[in-house]
Amino acid sequence: MEYSRRTNNLIATLRGLPEDHSESKLRPAFSLGALIEVLEQRYKIGEEKIEDVIAKHWSEVIGEKNAHKCSPQKVVSGAILLIQVANPMLRSDLEFEKQKILDRIHRLPGCGVIKALNFRAS
Repeated sequence: MEYSRRTNNLIATLRGLPEDHSESKLRPAFSLGALIEVLEQRYKIGEEKIEDVIAKHWSEVIGEKNAHKCSPQKVVSGAILLIQVANPMLRSDLEFEKQKILDRIHRLPGCGVIKALNFRAS
């Protein structure tokens, strides 16, 4: 049988045990299946990420000539795509093509949220 915290503290005092003064609340436990469903929805587990879609179509987005010299890394702040570039010269060339690349990315399914590109030379 479940008692209130006040009743449990009274019983603990009568038994000579320490009282519970924590601020946590006694809540019913969730089933593991329900918890997994919530986590799958919250973190979009099992869904294809924007990075995966872009990587799959990378040679179309950036061009065959440059596809092996650079790669998409990740999306930060939900709208900025970080692109790792092989050298500073290529980075400079891609800066001039930035709007065309962005337009090609927007044509991909689910990639319309990308607002900016950030090239990083390694």
